[in-house]
Amino acid sequence: MIKLKNVTKKYKNDHYALKNVNLEINSGEFVFVVGSSGAGKSTLMKLLYSEEKPTSGIVSIGGINIANIKSNKIPNLRRCMGIVFQDYKLLQNQTVFDNVAYVIRTLGISSKEINARVQGALKIVGLYEKMNATPSELSGGEQQRVGIARAIVNGPPLLIADEPTGNLDPQNSMEIMQILDQINQRGITVIVSTHDNNMVDYFRKRVIKLDHGEIVKDMQAGTYE
Repeated sequence: MIKLKNVTKKYKNDHYALKNVNLEINSGEFVFVVGSSGAGKSTLMKLLYSEEKPTSGIVSIGGINIANIKSNKIPNLRRCMGIVFQDYKLLQNQTVFDNVAYVIRTLGISSKEINARVQGALKIVGLYEKMNATPSELSGGEQQRVGIARAIVNGPPLLIADEPTGNLDPQNSMEIMQILDQINQRGITVIVSTHDNNMVDYFRKRVIKLDHGEIVKDMQAGTYE
């Protein structure tokens, strides 16, 4: 599904965020991307959803090279994936339902279908009963669940989560990671960047470790260290 070939990302100050990265991730995998701050994790994630473009190399998703994708094609690309952010990025003046529905209301589907998809996504993350609440009425863990529901409401084959538990306590972190694991069991490819070594060690998924922009470890059923 995902293939990076000789990918380098260099910024104007001659800082290399990624150096000649080669990586393949198959459909249905659950992958942790780990490493210290500045290792290149966020840059790698941003390349996958085209927030950043590589200085050189190929970034291929589903057989399509998105390395030099035109700006007007990016929305179509992102409809094929779900993205979960550390800081939730919810619309504060909208209900939980409307936050989740936001991404599919532009697709020209019926209100009945929108209702069905949103309610289904909220049931998966355990927030069906709070669909009429606003983000200010939710805990941090609940807000992140809304973010996950929004990411999966369109049934994407790929879910990208950039530090999804970075602002959460251990209990909420575990609950969020269990939800992501359940989503993966539905056949969705899940890629999670994280600093949380306890989560990585607990779930024993594939672990890709970056250090100064280079892959220094790629292990199935791996641990953080």
